[in-house]
Amino acid sequence: MARVSIYVSDDLKSRMAEVGDALNWSDIARPAFEAAIATFNHQRGRNMETVIERLRASKAQYTQHAEGHGKAAGRQWGSDKASFFELRAISELDLGVLTDNPELIEASIVRALDPEDTYGSDAAEIIFGERAWPTKEWLLGWIEGAQELFEEIEDQL
Repeated sequence: MARVSIYVSDDLKSRMAEVGDALNWSDIARPAFEAAIATFNHQRGRNMETVIERLRASKAQYTQHAEGHGKAAGRQWGSDKASFFELRAISELDLGVLTDNPELIEASIVRALDPEDTYGSDAAEIIFGERAWPTKEWLLGWIEGAQELFEEIEDQL
């Protein structure tokens, strides 16, 4: 894979150094580069191919953003609200099976957190404080964040 250099402010570089290897800066920047190139190509020569390229890049940015926010929320839920039982139940969900079906993701979360089926139609509000379910991407990030937290602390419990 090729390498590129970019310029950032001294303050931003300092904050990036504090995070260290906890974040993959290439993975964070790549969708932004893809989106900028796709937008440029579309503006230069509009056709269906450039429309698709631009929208794919936009989708990748959206997915990264939604999953990132969901992941942070999952870690926060695990840290602040979840019981041991709930956190362990979410940690046992198989993300590989859930990725394509939003209804399956929602049902799996409800089964994990409410095995006695008491939440009913209020499940999203009870779990997330919202009447509507978050997006598929956000939910996958949420599960991943909770799972990572549990994996980090499981041996200490």
